[in-house]
Amino acid sequence: MNPVVHASDRAVKIDVLSTRQVAQLLGVGEATVKRWADAGEIDCFRTPGGHRKFRLRDVTAFVQKRHFAVTDGLPAELAPGVEEAGAEAVATVEKLALGGNASALVAQIAALRLRGHELSAIFDDVIAPTLVRIGERWQACKLTVAEEHIATQAVIDAIARVQPLAEPPGEPNRADRGTAVVAAVAGEQHDVAARMAACLLRARGFEVLAPLAATPASDLADLVTRNRAQVVALASTIPTDAPGLQEQIELTARAARSAGGRVVVGGKGMSQITVPEEVLLLGSMRDLDQQMGALGRRRPAAP
Repeated sequence: MNPVVHASDRAVKIDVLSTRQVAQLLGVGEATVKRWADAGEIDCFRTPGGHRKFRLRDVTAFVQKRHFAVTDGLPAELAPGVEEAGAEAVATVEKLALGGNASALVAQIAALRLRGHELSAIFDDVIAPTLVRIGERWQACKLTVAEEHIATQAVIDAIARVQPLAEPPGEPNRADRGTAVVAAVAGEQHDVAARMAACLLRARGFEVLAPLAATPASDLADLVTRNRAQVVALASTIPTDAPGLQEQIELTARAARSAGGRVVVGGKGMSQITVPEEVLLLGSMRDLDQQMGALGRRRPAAP
């Protein structure tokens, strides 16, 4: 497994969060965060425009001082070897997921992010391998269905909360790139990859519609057409009915073409088919992150 690429020169920049981002990370309302800040319980500073900004280290100190329900602090202390997002990091995240501890997963992801790792790289090198290991253990009858479901749900909950870590530091996130439709292919029950893609697209300014798992091909194409989606992202984690998958990708591509959008696909299941020329086949969440600059178009700011 390739280690996550360091970007330590960016570590300070991602250390600044808005009120909304802090609220999402801690799982509380913005009013609660403002009340804590105004009471001096959590340190913040003000921009020239009067907006509160928070440093991730100060959020961590608040969590530890208040014994807030984000296990191990935010970010977590990383054990030796975990910082490199290799096997040790995967083992740690697997243990937390199997314990159903979404808050501790958020803490681990925040710790890696603070050290300069991109969220897309964390998804590729830590979260995805963790899910593969859990799936393999379930297939080998070393985990029950209930245990597998608990772990998967913990990962899903963590993904929903870490979106601020992919957003521009301390800035409001405006949906000005157009609409993105994100789903797993028809018949696919596993939608964690689609959720990761939705997280990254939403953080980059797309208004995301995410029907996610097992959406019929015709319904998905209709959604793309009605909403004139700029981007359609489809995931196929597990190889399935190849002719049916081929038909869905071609149907979705036609719908996106009529809407002036672009289709991107990824996952092991896509290796079974011939991807149409106008469809972009991606190999990782990193690839999706890198392609975002060319996807969609920014709407002009309101006067």
